[in-house]
Amino acid sequence: MANSEAEVKFRKDLVGVAKLCYQRRYICGTEGNFSIRMADNLILTTPASSCKGRLEPDELVLTDFDGKTVDSSGRRPSTELAMHLTAYKQRPDVKAIVHAHPTVAVGFTVAGKSLAKCVLPEVVCTLGQIPVAPYATPSTDEVSNSIADLVTKYDALVMDHHGALALGKDIWDAYYKLETLEHHAETMMVAHLLGGVKPLHVSQVEKLLDIVGVYGLKKPACAEALLSPEACTVDGDNN
Repeated sequence: MANSEAEVKFRKDLVGVAKLCYQRRYICGTEGNFSIRMADNLILTTPASSCKGRLEPDELVLTDFDGKTVDSSGRRPSTELAMHLTAYKQRPDVKAIVHAHPTVAVGFTVAGKSLAKCVLPEVVCTLGQIPVAPYATPSTDEVSNSIADLVTKYDALVMDHHGALALGKDIWDAYYKLETLEHHAETMMVAHLLGGVKPLHVSQVEKLLDIVGVYGLKKPACAEALLSPEACTVDGDNN
């Protein structure tokens, strides 16, 4: 049976994002996995043990909402599909997920340094805060458990010593959030090299949260955490 017009586009877009992640060195070898939630809760996802930079649209795998393959390709879905399904089940609004291993963001977790600082207005408005999920053994249920609570409040997160997860209204939205996450990490790294990170003040973050509607966005679910002393500078403190 021929694929629907919508599925053809989903396949093309998912492969486009996968190849872009490979080109941007957010993944290497056979790393990473990507998915799109289609109609009737069918999941279009990347196959296991494949180089995502060389994928073709007809190599993607269709599964049901329990991760069982429903096409005749004979290919296995990613061993980390369960992580995607956990996020989808927690967030009905999420339609696509990108999981990659961006070097700088993951490097912060290896160094034990936080990314949960309010330093860039664009990040505050689009992602809110970037938390770190506890370490979990890849391709096991530990991964799903480690991100289950975080995905209810965050659209992008880093996984300790592992990778990053970005959730979106479509696959491109998820990819752009991954780019924003890594750009935030790169900026933080430069700031550390130049002498240290100086977060935005509480009042500055409050103003940003008040204007997110200008960009067609909703106030992040993690807004309260954004205003904590751990995330931004207390007003009146010039250090």
